[in-house]
Amino acid sequence: MGNDEKSLNKSKPRVKVSIFHLLLVLIGANLLMLLTPNFGMLNSFLYIPDIYTWSAVILGGGLMVTGFNGLYKNL
Repeated sequence: MGNDEKSLNKSKPRVKVSIFHLLLVLIGANLLMLLTPNFGMLNSFLYIPDIYTWSAVILGGGLMVTGFNGLYKNL
């Protein structure tokens, strides 16, 4: 009976969310939503040359990958 009480008190370890990595994910997602060629919100209002839009898509994707890589840390 004593072992049953100990096993009930075990819980999952806490997870810490990195604010810096969360900001990287949000900035990357904003770049993708705003500047994606032919679909981005800014491209529907303004003409932005392709050299800027494709580089922003690559940069936004890289920021999202980097942000998701270190977003959660176990304590």
